[in-house]
Amino acid sequence: MKYHWTPVEACGKTGAALLGSTALYLAFGIFCLVGLPVGEEMAVVTGLLFGFLVWVGAMVYAVLARTALRAWSVLLGLALILGGGAFLASVLS
Repeated sequence: MKYHWTPVEACGKTGAALLGSTALYLAFGIFCLVGLPVGEEMAVVTGLLFGFLVWVGAMVYAVLARTALRAWSVLLGLALILGGGAFLASVLS
């Protein structure tokens, strides 16, 4: 498959891969810290280790998404969902 990206689309997908995936990684780590019913140290380690897989997968998705707008919306949408879940878990506990 050949890619014929415009410079704007290439910059958008690269930005989504770098910034959007990092936002998702951080939201996942915070969600693990707040939401997992284990000790704080174990939750941090779990968030870091499995968060790396989330981060790499999000970067791959950002590059393979149809458009840069779709990549940004999916990654930031998932980050907002995880961040909102972490917020609710911290408020309810």
